[in-house]
Order: sequence, then structure tokens, then C-alpha cells
Amino acid sequence: MTGKLSANSYRNISSTQLNRFIEFSSQVALSLVFVKRCALRHSVLCSALLAMFFFSCAAISNPEYIKQANTHNKIGRTYLNNGQLNEASIEFQKALKLNRNSKEALNYLGYVHARFKKYDDAISYYKRAIAVDPDYSDAMNNLGTVFLDLENWDEAIKSFDAALRNPIYRSPDKAHLSKGYAYYKKGDYINAENAIKEALMLNPVFPFAMYRLGLVYIELDRDDAAIKEFKKAIGIMPDYVDAHFEIAKIYLRSGRKSKALKHFTEVVDADGDIEKRREALMYIELLKY
Repeated sequence: MTGKLSANSYRNISSTQLNRFIEFSSQVALSLVFVKRCALRHSVLCSALLAMFFFSCAAISNPEYIKQANTHNKIGRTYLNNGQLNEASIEFQKALKLNRNSKEALNYLGYVHARFKKYDDAISYYKRAIAVDPDYSDAMNNLGTVFLDLENWDEAIKSFDAALRNPIYRSPDKAHLSKGYAYYKKGDYINAENAIKEALMLNPVFPFAMYRLGLVYIELDRDDAAIKEFKKAIGIMPDYVDAHFEIAKIYLRSGRKSKALKHFTEVVDADGDIEKRREALMYIELLKY
């Protein structure tokens, strides 16, 4: 054994491993220049900074640090699922300190900041996650939802399209639905219909897609088609307040008062949006006359 790598060994190195090796080599080269300057100047400060630099380099590639970072990400997800956003953020920050290339920590931090409506920070975290992994569709989809919140429909559509370019993305139905919603808000109802239908092809029991397709059909003056979609959504989620409310309004417009009353009553009886319950009560009062 000579310790040399053969040509076959080089072929077995993944592109990710090669990129990390190149990055680490560059860092080593820079650090050697730094060492020389420190030696010439006999600077204690430089030596301290150099120690911090080597520690950060080690943290990037050290398997133990990566393992610890993954543990903090797991704890952070638990907090996130429980709605404890501040606690989750602390865990994700800890993960990022241990592994600054943790795409999961960056993505989750983007999500937390979006929940706090700190959209600039959220966008920054999502873009950093995508820079680590250009095929990271979860971050692309989440970035698109931030643009939806900002009513930047075109950028939202671009982000959802980017997410959908990954053939192994696990949630393409959600990206298609969100893309359809962006087109709907733009007033482009044909593209909205097509995108939402794509979502339903991938997930035929997707009540939120059925509901939004119903909204599109209302704008296209296809009330019967809208009713059909709302009914399908209600069939899956009987307490789907928004679907009951929209179908009731269609029935009211078309003079089918008894059917309208039935669905407005469903809105009032459900534990849903307080404002919609108030509106439904108002309509119920009007239907008495």
C-alpha cells in the first residue's frame, strides 16, 4: 500500500465531497498566509483569530459537530410542532453554530422568521439554504410562500417552479397548489385552474385544492363547477367552514334559500373564523324575510 489514490478512487468521490475538499483546501491556503503574517507581526490578536478560524473550519467537517447539529435540529422541530417558536429558533441557531452549512437549520430559521413576519430575514435564510443545496425544494417552496405573503405573485411563481424542477421533491402537490393560488391572485384564472388541477392529479383527496379550484370557478362564472368542488372538499372535511360559506353564497345568489341556510348554519355551528360566523348569522337573519 502506497497511500496513493487511483483513478478509480477519484471517480468514487462524490461532487459534494469534492466541493468540500476544495473549500477546505482553500481555507487551509488562506490560513497559511494568515499564519505567516501573524508570525511576522507577533500579534496575539492574530493568533487568537487564527484559533477561532480553525475551530470554525473544523466545525464544518467534524462528524461529531454535524451529529450534534442534527440533534439540535430535531429538538427544534419538536418545539416548532408545539408552536414554541422562540425555543425552536434557539435550537436551530445552536445547530447553525455547529454546522454553518446545515440547510435544515437555515430553512427552519427562515420559517420561524416568516411566522414572525420578519420577511427580509426569512428570505435571507431561505436563500442561504438554497445556496448550500441548489436542489432544496422545501426551501424554494417556503420562499415562495413568503412572496405570497408579500403579494409578490411573480416571484412566488418563480420559486414554486424552481421547487417543482426537482423530480424527487416530496410535496409537489403543495407547490402546484400555491402556484395556482398566486395565479388566482394575479387574476390569471386559466393558469390558476391548470396549476390546481396538477395538484389534484398528484393528490386526489386534497380538500384545500378543491376549495381553491372552486374559487377559481366562481371567477370564471362556473358556479355549478364551483359547487361541485366545494362539496368534494366538504366530503373530506365536513367542518370546512370556508367551503360551507362559499357554497352558501352561491346558493343565496341563485335563489336556493333553503340550501343556503343549511350551509350558513354549518358555518355558525363550527368552531371556525369568528368573522365568518358573524357574516353567516347576518345572512341567516336576512333569509328569514
